[in-house]
Amino acid sequence: MRTTTARLLLAASLAVAFAGTVSAQDLGSLQNAAGSLLGQKGSGSALPSVSSLGSAQNAAGVLGYCQSHGYLPSATDTLKEKLLGKFGGQSEATQDSGYKQGLSGVLQGGNGQSFNLGNLKGTLAKQMCKHVADKAVSSFMH
Repeated sequence: MRTTTARLLLAASLAVAFAGTVSAQDLGSLQNAAGSLLGQKGSGSALPSVSSLGSAQNAAGVLGYCQSHGYLPSATDTLKEKLLGKFGGQSEATQDSGYKQGLSGVLQGGNGQSFNLGNLKGTLAKQMCKHVADKAVSSFMH
C-alpha cells in the first residue's frame, strides 16, 4: 500500500509539474482515466497493471515510442518486428491509425479507452513500457 501511495504522489507531482496549475478534481480525473484504461478503475494507482491492449498494431507503436524515448532496450525491436509482421510489416503499419497513435505514446486499451504515456516520465514510464511489452507477448505472440 505504501508503494501505491508513493507512486500516486510521484504521479501527482509529475502531473502538476507538466500541466501547470491543476485542480484536485482534474488530477483525480487523470488518475481515474489511467486506472480504468488499465484495469483498476477508481484505484488511484499511478501505475496500474495492464489488463488488455487494444491491438497488436497499437502495442507495436507504443513499443516504438518507448524505445525512442529510452524506456525500453533495443532488444525489444524483435518483439516489435514480430508484432508488425502479424499485420503486414512496417509498410502496412505506417497506414494504421492505432500504430501511429502508439508511436506518439497513446496506449489504446481493450476497453476502448486510451492513455497518453507522455504523461509519465522516468521510472514510471519505464515500468509502464515493460508492462506493455509483457502484455503484448502474452496477448499477441501465441
